[in-house]
Amino acid sequence: MSERRTTSAQTIVIISSLILLIVALGLQAGGVMSPSWQVVDIREFRATHHHGLWLDCTRPQLHLLKNQNRDDLPLHCTYKFDFSASQIIDENIEDIDQNSAAGERWHKFTLGFMLCAIILAALSLLCGICAPCSSGFAVLYAILVAFTAFTATCGDAIFFFAAHRVDSRFVQGLVGTYEQVIGMAFYLHVAGTVISCLALIMAAISAYSLLQNNESDRHLPMREMAPLHEPRFARV
Repeated sequence: MSERRTTSAQTIVIISSLILLIVALGLQAGGVMSPSWQVVDIREFRATHHHGLWLDCTRPQLHLLKNQNRDDLPLHCTYKFDFSASQIIDENIEDIDQNSAAGERWHKFTLGFMLCAIILAALSLLCGICAPCSSGFAVLYAILVAFTAFTATCGDAIFFFAAHRVDSRFVQGLVGTYEQVIGMAFYLHVAGTVISCLALIMAAISAYSLLQNNESDRHLPMREMAPLHEPRFARV
């Protein structure tokens, strides 16, 4: 009964880790898809710019007019990897500071880390499904979750420190300079990273427990065989 109870506890820990990883994967994917990583209100253009990792969006500030709600206005987005659009943008910003939001290249580097984290999280889920059946899959699951948390943390750290650089934090307009703030997409992704770290702790505990059980099963003492002949029946 004790061995069966231990196995049930390990399964519960692995399932809990999988649930946490699914939640983390959803938050990280939602953060990457959102364009609101950096937000700036450029008052001279009467527009709010949302600078994402792969999208640049603009919302006109028509809420200044009567009976207009800012949140009801749609975002007009441009795909960052659209080279024809990028060429037009480059032609239009020749006289603007090259370190402005339109010229940010480090977003792509951050995006690479975060996409790797999402792929690793998906692979971790596949291994985690088989983890209760095999200690090898449990160890592989813990390793993949560790790489998932590491790459996601690297992506968050790169974005956070780069976003606080002077050349990335401030946007030069035609007549003024405007400060960008970190948007909700960053905090959404950070929440997913924290949850993935919790999933890593639970995955490591379950993998260690399974390995310990395997070691104890491997070193079980063999039962001593009863003697074939009792001493009292031996011939004198």
